[in-house]
Amino acid sequence: MSLLAAATRQASKVHVRTPAVRVARRCLGDTVAGPPLTDVQGNLKHAKNFFTKSAMSYGEYKQQCVSLRIFAFAGVTVGCVLALMVNPPKSSYWVRYSPLFSFSYLKNAFIGSSPPLFLTEKVERDADVPSIASQLITTRRLLTAGSDNEEEH
Repeated sequence: MSLLAAATRQASKVHVRTPAVRVARRCLGDTVAGPPLTDVQGNLKHAKNFFTKSAMSYGEYKQQCVSLRIFAFAGVTVGCVLALMVNPPKSSYWVRYSPLFSFSYLKNAFIGSSPPLFLTEKVERDADVPSIASQLITTRRLLTAGSDNEEEH
């Protein structure tokens, strides 16, 4: 008999669980006893019981802790977000990517128009370059600029 035929024959047999396998199953206590995570009212009842009523069994205590964990996580998350919104960090990264900047980003994306990045026309300036150069060469400062004396400030 070839290996392929033996493998096919073995796969076609129906495996029946023996009682020894059922007895050897470990009961680790990971069964679900309370309301699902999406049932807010049921979890709120168990979370309130954590503070008002002492648990009579480990299962009840575990359910109180699981229900309380949902509200503790939500409370800590909301507290951190509010603390960052009230007193935000001063870094430019936070200013750019903070939740408050998203409103102005959306407004500028649809409504606002920023000035062009490059110049659209030639810039005209009034400067007497030969006079400025001669002042800097002869006196090392501009005569029309202010004083360098710190006492006058």
